[in-house]
Amino acid sequence: MTGYRLTKNEKLCSKTTIERLFAGGSSFVMYPFRVVYNTEIITGNKVDMFISVPKRNFKRAVKRNMIRRKSREAYRLNKNRLIETVEKKNITLHIAFLYIAKEIEEYSFIEKKMKESLLKLTDIISKLSKPDT
Repeated sequence: MTGYRLTKNEKLCSKTTIERLFAGGSSFVMYPFRVVYNTEIITGNKVDMFISVPKRNFKRAVKRNMIRRKSREAYRLNKNRLIETVEKKNITLHIAFLYIAKEIEEYSFIEKKMKESLLKLTDIISKLSKPDT
């Protein structure tokens, strides 16, 4: 178990990986998130993620940052089951959480929906026979 830390190497930063994620990834909507994910066979089974809050819906950076912090915290506290499943499958999972709501939701709602999103991702990953490359 990785604990409850969200380290730098768990954050998806590579521009090429992000482009590949959006070009060939699958997605589903779990309001207030649109979740885009992609699996790869890369040495070192891990989960990389990032959270995007559109400037179109929230003009002020303070509000975007607050939503991002709430979402990251909800992910950090509930990621362990997903990470265990990914380690069993021996794959790398890239995830993008896109905040699609037009208003700022309460933390309890964001956490509930993040749990549901991670549970759905866990189910999808556990049903995979072989990862997409």
